[in-house]
Amino acid sequence: MLTDKAFAAKFKYTFTTSLCILATALALILSACSPIPLSASPTPTPSNSQQSGNFPIAALQGYQVSLFASSTSSYSHPDAVDWDGNHIFIDYLNNTATDGTDHGTSTIVEYTIDGKVVKTFSVPGHSDGMRVDPSTHLLWAVSNEDANPTMVTIDPGSGSVTPYTFPPAPHGGGYDDLYFLNGMTFITASNPTLNNNGVNVFPAIDKITLSGGQAVLTPVLMGNSTAVDTTSNTTITLNETDPDSLSADTNGDLIMVNAGDADIVYLHNPGTAQQKVTYTQVGASIDDIVWVTSPQGRLLVVDRATGKTYWIRTPFNVGTVYTETYYNTGVTSVVGQLDPGTGNISPIAIGFTDPTGLLFVPLR
Repeated sequence: MLTDKAFAAKFKYTFTTSLCILATALALILSACSPIPLSASPTPTPSNSQQSGNFPIAALQGYQVSLFASSTSSYSHPDAVDWDGNHIFIDYLNNTATDGTDHGTSTIVEYTIDGKVVKTFSVPGHSDGMRVDPSTHLLWAVSNEDANPTMVTIDPGSGSVTPYTFPPAPHGGGYDDLYFLNGMTFITASNPTLNNNGVNVFPAIDKITLSGGQAVLTPVLMGNSTAVDTTSNTTITLNETDPDSLSADTNGDLIMVNAGDADIVYLHNPGTAQQKVTYTQVGASIDDIVWVTSPQGRLLVVDRATGKTYWIRTPFNVGTVYTETYYNTGVTSVVGQLDPGTGNISPIAIGFTDPTGLLFVPLR
C-alpha cells in the first residue's frame, strides 16, 4: 500500500496541471460581464430541458457540456442514473435520511433521451442504489444505505412496485449500489461496523437474488480479503471501510469503489470459484467509474447539490475510463479521465458542486 506521501505525489502532477487549465477557463466564464455558454450541443436539441446554457461548468477543449435535466419542486437531490437502451432513469433522493428514519420517499424519474419526462415512480426511503435489470427490464431500487435497508422492483411499463425485505445485515449497515453481470446481481454492503482494529471483517460485496418477497444474500468479497496491488504487484490485505459504487470494465470484471478510502477493487470472474481480486489506490476519493464501450456516445453526470444532470460529449475512445471526485474530501469536484492501473486522474471538467451519478450512454 502506498504511503501518504507517495499517495499525494502520485496524484499531484496529473491532477494539478489539468485542474489549473480548467480553473482558468472557469474563471473566464464566471467573470465575464455577460455569461458565455460553455459549449453548444453539436446537434439541435428537441427539448427545452436539454440545452447548452449559462452554467458554471468548464471543460477541456474537445469536450462539450450541455444540460440534460434539472430538479423540480416535486423531486430533488439526484443521485443514481441508469438507462434501458431507450430511456434514462434518474433517482432523486429528495433529501431523505440515509437510514430511512424520517420515513421519506425518493423519486425515480424516467426520461426520453432528449430529456422529456415520461413517468415518475415513488420509492420508500433514501434510494441510493438503482439499476435496470437487462434481462427483465425491471428497475431495482435499494434504499437506506446506512441502516434499515429495503428495496423494491418497479415495472416501468405498468408502474407496479414490488417490495422486498433484507435479512439482518451482518455488517450492521445498509446496502448501496447494484450491478448486473454475467447473469448474476451484485450489491455493496455499505456503512459497515468495524472491529476494534478499525477493520471491516464482514462482506463488502454480496450476490443478491430475490425469492418470496425476500432478498437472499451470498458473500462474494469480504472487507478484509487479500488482493494483488496493481502498482506494486504485491499481495495485500484489503480494508474496505466504505463499499460504494459498482461497475464493470471492458474485460467483464466487476469493479467496486471504496469511496472513503479512495481505492478500487477489481473482481475477475466474480462470484465464481475462479474469482481473483486486484486493487488500485486512487489519488482522491471518487464515486462512480465508467468505461467507454463505444466511440458513439455521451457521458451523463449528475450533480446532486445543484439538482442538475449534464451531458458531456467528445469523440470517445473505447476503453477510456472516467470518474468523478467527491465534493467533501478537500479536493475540487471534477469529472476526469482515470488511469485504472495507476489511479491517476486527469480532470476534463470542473465547476460541479457534488457530482455523484455517472453513466456512459452508447448511442448510434
